[in-house]
Amino acid sequence: MRRSARRLQIQETTMSRLRSLLPCIVAGAVLATAARGRAQGALDRPTQLTLQAAVDALVARNLSVIAARYNVDLFRAQRVAAALKPEPTVTFAATQLTLPRVLAHPQYAGVAVADNSVLDTQFSVDVEKLVERGGKRELRVAQADIERQAAEARLGDELRQQTFALKQAFLSALLARDNLHVLRAALGDFERLQHLFAERVDEGYTAGVDLRRIGLELVDLQGSVTALQAGYAHGVRDVLNLIGDGDKPSPSSLAPAARAVALDVPLSDLTDPFDDEDVDVLAGDLIVQPIAASIEQVRALALENRADLRAARLELDAAEAALKLADASRARDVTVGGQYLRSGPDNAVGVAVGVPLSTGRRADAAVAQVTAAKLQADARWRQVRAQVLTDVEKAIVAYRVSRDRLRLFDGHILQQASEVRAIEQTAYQEGERGLLSLLDAQRAHNETLVSYNEARHAFALSVYQLESATGTSTTRLAGAPSSASGGSHD
Repeated sequence: MRRSARRLQIQETTMSRLRSLLPCIVAGAVLATAARGRAQGALDRPTQLTLQAAVDALVARNLSVIAARYNVDLFRAQRVAAALKPEPTVTFAATQLTLPRVLAHPQYAGVAVADNSVLDTQFSVDVEKLVERGGKRELRVAQADIERQAAEARLGDELRQQTFALKQAFLSALLARDNLHVLRAALGDFERLQHLFAERVDEGYTAGVDLRRIGLELVDLQGSVTALQAGYAHGVRDVLNLIGDGDKPSPSSLAPAARAVALDVPLSDLTDPFDDEDVDVLAGDLIVQPIAASIEQVRALALENRADLRAARLELDAAEAALKLADASRARDVTVGGQYLRSGPDNAVGVAVGVPLSTGRRADAAVAQVTAAKLQADARWRQVRAQVLTDVEKAIVAYRVSRDRLRLFDGHILQQASEVRAIEQTAYQEGERGLLSLLDAQRAHNETLVSYNEARHAFALSVYQLESATGTSTTRLAGAPSSASGGSHD
């Protein structure tokens, strides 16, 4: 009995302690579950891609740049081949084989016979080597060196073009993202206004026509939001394609757009118009540093640094080197050789020298062909130079126009747009203005912010266009480090 009572007392004590610890256990389990959820959410959320990281990835993984890099390797191999001297050749020969005797007694094929009417079998070894004259090898090496440098310049030009395309796609995606923020904020305001009007209509305080007007405005805004979401997804896909990730699946934040295409349903059915997590793939803003270089400095930078102009000049130099090589083909190459001959029991040696009888007509044809190629390369160089200056002029015009447009959107303009909207909202709530005035003020506010984003986008794009037109970086143009995620406008 005592043991049973003791056992019951221990069990009651244990259950009492468990009941006292149960809240702590439940709280710990809840915290652990929340921590795992936050960790899983952090893992599922894609890493944001900055512009500098995208440029670094483009240099390493862009397929067009990789192809141009392999082209440089090709010309390097051709340079090695051009430096090689002609290799000597060895010829082994066996002649004057008497067929009946050889077929009947092949073991005596190389043995002299007493019958003088039968010719002795002859064995010979000839060694020959071509000796180039006129400095052909040196000219060939010089031409190969220039062609290799031209291939490297074309690699730089390909990198310039792909980098500008990347920055253009990046800025387009950022513009769509910033406009999305503007329209989503307006969409939230209209959603709240719609709920307010719905309550007033239900209570009989107002007519339903204003509610219908707000509903129509919401439909228009939701359509604009959906279009911007698709534009942002397209911009991100262009960025991924340019950095060599075009064949990879879309980031998780772009998955709704991919599912909408696969299911053939509207994008708005799969996305929340108020959710900002679907535009967090790219990091940065539309702010860049203005340039500080003068027009003359910009032109000089372009003529000095444009890789395509340098490639065209090197191609002209290569054509001139090819012309010298073609003219050097008039010099006759000499073939020298030595021979060892065994005829029956006799051994003999000999030397030989070979010289072409004529090289003039073949050399004239080669010179005429290379002269035409040189004239073609010269015309191409002049055309590329004119195109470089044209690109600079167009970039300067675009920069000036976008800069002047951006200067219109100072802090006062944006503040006035917000104040006008606030005044119209207050006047509408007090019954002094109608709903149409409020809608006009909201549209004007949205259009002002969207126009400001477009002005920033145009200015940033013009700076990068100048960067591409000059073949330099924004650092040299601005005189200060440029940034895709900070700074201020002039």
